[in-house]
Amino acid sequence: MNIFSIDGGLYRFLEKLTNFFFLNLLWFIMCIPIITIFPATAAMFGVVRQWVQKKDTGVFKPFFTLFKENFLQSFLLGLVWFLFALMFYFNFMITLQMSGTVKVIMVSALSFICLIFLMTSVFLLPIMVHYKTRFLTLVKNSFFFSISQLWVTLLCGIIFLLTAFISYVIPMSTIIIWSVGFYLIYALCHRSFHRIESLIQLNQETQEAS
Repeated sequence: MNIFSIDGGLYRFLEKLTNFFFLNLLWFIMCIPIITIFPATAAMFGVVRQWVQKKDTGVFKPFFTLFKENFLQSFLLGLVWFLFALMFYFNFMITLQMSGTVKVIMVSALSFICLIFLMTSVFLLPIMVHYKTRFLTLVKNSFFFSISQLWVTLLCGIIFLLTAFISYVIPMSTIIIWSVGFYLIYALCHRSFHRIESLIQLNQETQEAS
């Protein structure tokens, strides 16, 4: 068998590698304006969602279609999340100027809230592209998944940090590493979606049977 043929393993590997490269490139270019980081990342998650579902849809057309479809919601979500992050930062700066027991209590409370904020952030965009829900439902479901699927949340966080570390240590890896990282994150989230959906369906069937 010719591994370089269209049915060969090497050909398929190189094709997937090229798709990851182009997806990473599109994401990077569309993130340059800064304010489009969330819409661009939502579009990337949308594309890798199709890949996880074994849909051969290419890269360019689905990326820009998803970028347009999710732009408003992901832009507003990004704005709200940025304001929350900014609020946490200033509150921490103010709290650090305090002293005594009040400082310990405030730092502990802010740290806990910040942790919940970061955990919820893991599922935000994967849920957006998978379920297409309204803003409040999106945030509520993201919080629910982050708590109920704690190990997935932890693994996704590790993958994100590892991706950022690799791109920092090996700058050349930036041309492809982020699309691979987001693919792995969505694949984990997708399994969680399927697991929860199966449990809900089983519960409904049990209630109907009883």
